[in-house]
Amino acid sequence: MEISKTRQRLGYGAADMASNLIWPMICTYLTVYYTDAVGIDMAIVSIITLASKVIDAITDVLMGIIVDKTNFKSGKCRPYFLIGAIPLAISAILTFTLPSMASNDKVTQIIFAFITFNLVSTAYTVVNTPLSAILPSLSSDPNERNILVSFRMIMAAIGSFCVTFFAVLLIDSFGGMENPYAYTWTVSIFSVGAVALLFFSYANTRECVKPVKQEKVKLKDGLKAINGQYILLIVTMFIYLLGFAIKQAGVIYYFEDCVGSIGKLTPTALISIQAIITSVSMVIGQTTIPFFCKFMGKKQSSILMNVVALVGNVVFIFFGTSLTGICVGTFLVWFPLGYLMGMRFSLLADVVEYCELKSGISAAGLLSSIDSFLAKLAFGINVSILMACMQIGGYVSGAQTQTAAGKLSIEIGFIGVPMVCLVLTIILFMFFKFDKELPKLKAKQNATQKLATA
Repeated sequence: MEISKTRQRLGYGAADMASNLIWPMICTYLTVYYTDAVGIDMAIVSIITLASKVIDAITDVLMGIIVDKTNFKSGKCRPYFLIGAIPLAISAILTFTLPSMASNDKVTQIIFAFITFNLVSTAYTVVNTPLSAILPSLSSDPNERNILVSFRMIMAAIGSFCVTFFAVLLIDSFGGMENPYAYTWTVSIFSVGAVALLFFSYANTRECVKPVKQEKVKLKDGLKAINGQYILLIVTMFIYLLGFAIKQAGVIYYFEDCVGSIGKLTPTALISIQAIITSVSMVIGQTTIPFFCKFMGKKQSSILMNVVALVGNVVFIFFGTSLTGICVGTFLVWFPLGYLMGMRFSLLADVVEYCELKSGISAAGLLSSIDSFLAKLAFGINVSILMACMQIGGYVSGAQTQTAAGKLSIEIGFIGVPMVCLVLTIILFMFFKFDKELPKLKAKQNATQKLATA
């Protein structure tokens, strides 16, 4: 059954909105839940997140292979929105429940934390690997892909905003950040919404573009589709995402320990203000994707956005403890993030198509799974890097006032590391060339198809 473009755009966006009702809770609040509410040592938290990346590496690639081998009547990717919805919700709730249920046994706490963290990561993979792989199947029109990505990122930003803005309020209303079950009730509310959105997404998307080849692809054949441009893209995006992941992980620590209160505004109020500006600026950035792509192209516009984000971080260095500086710096940092998060998926769709046309092998699932793993890796080692910086600086969990060195270590994680990642991203972007070669390959394919049917 055919559906309208508007329904498909909303359906595609709804899936990422669902994920962003879950994953920002994991990225932003899980560390605080583990360390402050449950009482797990920072070093153990870092070990849990790092060790889990080994399992992620396996599950992400396996999910990519499964997608490539899938041939349901409803599509290769779309069915997993339905299949993964309830497991994602349940595992998210368990992640913020089971460790606190073993409050008298630290070993059991750690075991539960490791198991539940990996469960929610795997469930996230079941939904998000197909979500990344589905874009080339939704439309062959580059402009429509840009619009689809804009819808996806705008709706993802709305989901992320709901978590960033309302999570603090919900946690406080359920007992505060030191009450472990406050997190359980909060994530339960978001999980119900995520399930509804994934069901909506399944009902309102259709995979209408057929891949280069229809047969099932083996792992060894899928790996042959990988080329230098694909590797360059995923490395670039990993470094880029790592910088922002570390920044996101440091938000609560930065406002609680480095900024404190500004006038009558408490750190909690400042976090809420930052959340509003973050979400609005990301939405604005995402809505400008079609304009900047048409005006400057994907490569040049992406470089420009990295430069803008650098300026935003500089604002935090000099004015990050004033309300004006926080507002301006937040906008200049997260506007480019909104743009580049959307551009990441558009570029991934292009490079997957580039790889398939160059190799003649359809391996969208595998190629998307590797990107998905690296994205999760960025949001896994971000905590370890931030924790390492804070421990070196002498950060004391629960202390009323941190030392100057402790505050500096938070600022290095919140501002310094992201700036380094932005500079590296700009340099790597300059080596992209698939954006120029893809139109030539598509024209060659179309010419070949016309000759075959003549």
